[in-house]
Amino acid sequence: GSRPLREAAGSTGPVWVLHGPEGGLTAQEEDAALAQGFAPASLGARVLRAETASVAALSQLVYG
Repeated sequence: GSRPLREAAGSTGPVWVLHGPEGGLTAQEEDAALAQGFAPASLGARVLRAETASVAALSQLVYG
């Protein structure tokens, strides 16, 4: 399972956020992201529109 974004990001170093379309990433895209060192994280139980997910991710990282 995925951890909450703030927890997965930790408190040091830069954070890169990768999100896909509303339908999610393909298995191949997920595998490629994991191979590059991305850690799965969650923005919560709701499915967000792609343009909303970026704002939600930034808000969680900045404000917790």
